[in-house]
Amino acid sequence: MNKLIEMAIAKKWLMVALFSLAALFGYYSWKQLSIEAYPDIADVTSQVVTQVPGLAAEEVEQQITIPIERELNGLPGMHVMRSKSTFGLSIITIVFKDGVDDYWARMRIQERLNDIELPYGAEPGLDPLTSPIGEVFRYIIESDTKSLRELTDLQRFVIVPRINQVSGVAEVTNFGGITTQYQIEIDPNKLTQYDVSLNDVVETIEKNNINAGGSTLPQGDIGYVIRGIGLVKDLEDFGKIVIKSEKGVPVLLSDIGELKYGNLERKGILGYSDKNRNHSDGIEGIVLLLKGEDTSVVLEGIHEAVDELNNDLLPKDVKIHAFLDRTDLVDTTLNTVSYTLMEGICLVVIVLIVFLGSWRGALLVAITIPISLLIAFILMHFTSIPANLLSLGAIDFGIIVDGAIVMMETVLKKREENPKEELKEKTISTVAKQVAKPIFFATLIIITAYLPLFAFERVERKLFTPMAFTVGYALLGALSVALLLIPGLAFVMYKKPRKIYHNKWLEKLTKSYSKVIKKIVATPKKVILPLLIVLASATVLSISVGKDFLPTLDEGSIWLQVELPPGLSVEKSKEMSDVLREHTMKYDEVTYVMVQAGRNDDGTDPWTASHFEVSIGLKPYKEWPRGKTKNDLIRELESEYASMLGYTVGFSQPMIDGVMDKISGAHSELAVKIYGKDFTETRKITENIMKELKMVKGAVDVSIDQEPPLPQLQIHANRDKIAQYGLNVSDVSELIEVAIGGKAISQIFSDDRVYDFTCRYKEDSRNTPEKIRQLTLTNVDGVKIPLAQVADVKLNTGESTITREMNKRHLTIKLNLRDRDLSSFLKEAQNKIEQNIDYDHSQYHIKWSGQFENQDRAYKRLSVIIPIAILVMFILLYAAFGKLRQALLLIGIIPLSIFGGMLALNVRGMTLNVSSAVGFIALFGVAIQNGVIMISQINLLKNKGMELSQAVIEGTKNRFRPVLMTATVAILGLLPASLATGIGSDVQRPLATVIVYGLLFSTIITLFALPALYYMIEKKWGKDSVEKSVNQKQD
Repeated sequence: MNKLIEMAIAKKWLMVALFSLAALFGYYSWKQLSIEAYPDIADVTSQVVTQVPGLAAEEVEQQITIPIERELNGLPGMHVMRSKSTFGLSIITIVFKDGVDDYWARMRIQERLNDIELPYGAEPGLDPLTSPIGEVFRYIIESDTKSLRELTDLQRFVIVPRINQVSGVAEVTNFGGITTQYQIEIDPNKLTQYDVSLNDVVETIEKNNINAGGSTLPQGDIGYVIRGIGLVKDLEDFGKIVIKSEKGVPVLLSDIGELKYGNLERKGILGYSDKNRNHSDGIEGIVLLLKGEDTSVVLEGIHEAVDELNNDLLPKDVKIHAFLDRTDLVDTTLNTVSYTLMEGICLVVIVLIVFLGSWRGALLVAITIPISLLIAFILMHFTSIPANLLSLGAIDFGIIVDGAIVMMETVLKKREENPKEELKEKTISTVAKQVAKPIFFATLIIITAYLPLFAFERVERKLFTPMAFTVGYALLGALSVALLLIPGLAFVMYKKPRKIYHNKWLEKLTKSYSKVIKKIVATPKKVILPLLIVLASATVLSISVGKDFLPTLDEGSIWLQVELPPGLSVEKSKEMSDVLREHTMKYDEVTYVMVQAGRNDDGTDPWTASHFEVSIGLKPYKEWPRGKTKNDLIRELESEYASMLGYTVGFSQPMIDGVMDKISGAHSELAVKIYGKDFTETRKITENIMKELKMVKGAVDVSIDQEPPLPQLQIHANRDKIAQYGLNVSDVSELIEVAIGGKAISQIFSDDRVYDFTCRYKEDSRNTPEKIRQLTLTNVDGVKIPLAQVADVKLNTGESTITREMNKRHLTIKLNLRDRDLSSFLKEAQNKIEQNIDYDHSQYHIKWSGQFENQDRAYKRLSVIIPIAILVMFILLYAAFGKLRQALLLIGIIPLSIFGGMLALNVRGMTLNVSSAVGFIALFGVAIQNGVIMISQINLLKNKGMELSQAVIEGTKNRFRPVLMTATVAILGLLPASLATGIGSDVQRPLATVIVYGLLFSTIITLFALPALYYMIEKKWGKDSVEKSVNQKQD
């Protein structure tokens, strides 16, 4: 290392050239980095989606979900499997363990699905490869002249295909609108009149809508391709299909029913309102990002596609209006980070000018910041670490410049000692070598402090591990600048004699400090009692502080999950959507409200019309009334919705809502799952638990995730009667599927568009239970038998949604927390449930999930890995000083430094969460660093033959300025982040608070208590030791 420093000073301009090249490559790397707002914190998940139109939840569970679950059991790498069976839809979610590759996971699932055969021709498929934070762009389609049907066709056949062409888009999902179908509504009386069965109609349509290929016909030198064209082109063609001939007179399809343009039965409606628009029944597109793609690059492609659609491809009066664009969040978070970073840099430069009294010296130290960042970008580029709020926002430039400050201050001190002499390279080389090893080990110790972040799993790993990499890379860059660039440039700057700036207040402060140290060294035992008080206080504060998993990640918008009374029609749901939007738009802070009522057209949402998902856009916070926060608005909206009958509202945010659904299987921070086979008894227990939870302070948005049982018209086939009349159960099924349900039995191709053709009985023949009983079946002898003769048709109730986890049925209570920490809430809630809820523990069991699982897992990992990191720090300290007692003394700073951080968390009403824990991890490293710098100097003087007490007094005096400078810049570097309130500041704030206030107190301990403890230890155990220390070897 000594030779390296000598070379760096001798070939200083070569070093300048090398670092300039590194800076240029760093800028290039920055341009290549993937930039996002938040990291993708979701687990690796895949969904198996199976649609079986018309099937009730019980049949979906029994005939679709359970067979698929059995096939998927024991899938390699699977962490948990959950399923939802609802009307016409089965969704199975498989969550994989950390580290499993997405494509590998999907291949394993597909292999199992290939082996499965399901009834009704159902085919399970995989969801698009995206993640819960993959919804990067949402838009509505507007037109003053086009009907909703025409806009839906433009969406399906023009807009969606164009956006899907953008590389990196996984899928564009449609919500709302009218999906066109060609339909025939059959009159059952006409079937009887012409003696035709429903089966005859279905078979004839299928046989009369085909094209055929007939090889080629050679004609001389030319071969003609033979095509038999029989595809139906329009409704008129369909009407001409002959069902049967009666005495030479054809019975046409148009004779037995009405042919018309209809639409797929609507399961969902999209409502949208902003300050200029109010669409009660609109159409929305949701663009999903392919997992692993660069958000910014893909959004650029989406913007180009939308511009092309608006300007060229769509009719003149049809426009795409984007209302949610992730670019805004990316820009806002980058602005938040860059603003707090610039504030930090400015404060650092001001502090350096004040302390060093030289703007040249201050700027020289300040260049460490951009160069170390650019070096970090190079390493981030090569290791594929994305640039986001957490990976960049946690860099404390005060800590980064610490090494450069110590090096610069050492050179400056040499200049101050001999203000009139011209400095020689050798002189600078000698003093630089004295501090090089402490700087090297101090930086290594800070990097070591971040090691626990690599041991995290799942959510917290994805959040904080990139931060550990980035900080580590930036510190390596800063270390190289401090050791290789600063000495040479400082030599050039201070080589010639110059007038020395005397900082009067700092000189006075140093003299005062020196006097205090003399008194402390005279009676060192006096520091023991204050230190014990600090230690005891730190212990008490650590116990009393609230404990959480993560601070809220503010996305700058609100997402609602709204439950309505069960069994609502789509039309009633639409009315309630209008009311909700009107009440929400009253608030000035709200920019738009989008309501998704029910299920999307793809059928991949397991909701009924009794459920809303609502996106609320918000103005930038700087435009809000002074002092008003997002939580204030949420409370106002909460009381507004409470006054509206029939709405049960849960508050969340778009990305975190999707993530929590994947983590816990519920759209909430916490979920309580009640497992049991008997749904009636399970629901009774669940309702009792819900009542208890509502009474626990801090619980909000408490509701049961699964809707109550819905009214059903059940048709029970009587096998004896069916056999007696010469029928099959399949005849009854076909009547239900086709005549009542309106099954698609063929397709019409029109240019590049495809429409379903459905067959159904006229509405007035199937709109009451009595009329359904009178519908007839035709047996092989052509005899018409009423449905009531072969089946029991009765009204009943049945489950709306059946949820399962790892093959077991359960119900879920979802709830969020507000104004209370997680640990104390859980303790009280679990006690209340245990004491007040009576249930058979052998048949039913309760499990908590959500943030609780994450917190439990993260704290268990930290309890193991932090002691290991401290042990590694201890080994490094022992390597640096070669003395066990000195290494132990410096490690002793760690428990004492906890006091300041814990005091700040308690005073500011913050909780101990993963973010603040990461703050403590960084604090340990920085607190030890200052101790290393001070002890190294005392050792150096002692080894030169200075008497112990004098070495302590002189060493602390020499190192007072650099320690004070490094601590001040580290504190001020993160002070803006500890006070920031913008979008993206939530994760930084606890982390910065802990470092700022923890460092404040640990610096006081380093400056006053450490010299006393060092003096006592060395006096007792160090008298006869003639060990050569680290610093002596440098001489």
